[in-house]
Amino acid sequence: MPRKQTILTIFLASPSDVAEERKALESVVTELNKTWSHKLNLRLELIKWETDSYPNFGAYPQDVINQQINDDYDIFIALFWGKIGTPTNKAASGTLEELERAIKKHSNDSASIDIMIYFKDQPLPPSVMDPDQLKQLQDLRSTLGPKGALYWTFETTEEFEPLLRTHLSKVVQKWALDEDIVERHTVRPDAKDSRPSFEDDAENYDDEYGLLDFQEIFEDRISSMNLGLNALAAATVLVGEQFIKRVEELNSLDVEKLGPSAARRKIIKLSSSDLESFSETVEAQIPSISKAREEAFEALSRAVALQVDIVSPEESEEAELAQELSKMITSATESRISMESFKTSLVDLPRLTIELNKAKRRAAKALDSVIDETNKTIQSAAETLKMLNTSKHLTKIKHLLPG
Repeated sequence: MPRKQTILTIFLASPSDVAEERKALESVVTELNKTWSHKLNLRLELIKWETDSYPNFGAYPQDVINQQINDDYDIFIALFWGKIGTPTNKAASGTLEELERAIKKHSNDSASIDIMIYFKDQPLPPSVMDPDQLKQLQDLRSTLGPKGALYWTFETTEEFEPLLRTHLSKVVQKWALDEDIVERHTVRPDAKDSRPSFEDDAENYDDEYGLLDFQEIFEDRISSMNLGLNALAAATVLVGEQFIKRVEELNSLDVEKLGPSAARRKIIKLSSSDLESFSETVEAQIPSISKAREEAFEALSRAVALQVDIVSPEESEEAELAQELSKMITSATESRISMESFKTSLVDLPRLTIELNKAKRRAAKALDSVIDETNKTIQSAAETLKMLNTSKHLTKIKHLLPG
């Protein structure tokens, strides 16, 4: 039976060095469409120059794209990493010209468009690093704040995907609450649409997880992650105490009772053993902690997406989640400070024996991995908390959408 459908259009702009993120965006859009098309009669349409433009003539190449795509989109997403792009007749690059057009549209009517800008902060290989391009990127960042723009940063594609899913879900929630927008973006039952319908994939839909499934996964993985991080924090405290004890033993060594070389080597051997045991513990735990963190916040971002077509969570539930995330941030920050302090003490230890030097390097590397994982946990929790604090509670929105 023909159905009316609300369509929101996304325009994706980026230089060529974020191909993986562009694929991730397509994957997220496809996934969200499977959820919303079935229950809300709502679909996201992704526009890209390489699929939605064709060869022609204009004042210059970017002008051809501008004319064919125009500014008829609802959500503008810009992705940057190490390139700004190729200059055009009007801007430093085609991507920047598209961004400027989107900002102009927003200035004319702020309700007509949402602009989402992302910067990838992963280190660049020296072979592809272009100082001029990097400077232009830095200049772009510095100009966004004064224009009223809030941009987001991420390090890996794995971090970008759940982040984008959550952000898009929030944007769609906002658009879906506006009855005028829903009416303007509705495709009538007799409208022609050559794109595959959700029904083509309906068979697979029943096998997909639901909101409660993702909530349970989040709680389970967060519990596992916290247990792992707490174990590493305890291991760090223990090895730190052992480290202090060994230093005190060296300082108070009775060289008259035991030969100085033999005594020192015994203590240093014990200290090396302590550090090796700590490193083994960290190396064994980090992969499972990292996986639990990724799966936890992936599940949470999927739950947020599914909440678009369900009554919004009770305030008490949101408050409980916010409190849990705040505690997580506080605890992780305290642990990180303790680890950074211990690492400083470790690095400052004099080079005494080859055995101890090797143990120090391994322990320092292990500490770096724990600190990095702790930072990622803090970042994921902080981003989720920020969205909880800024999002409006939703009522049922199904009655706002054509069905």
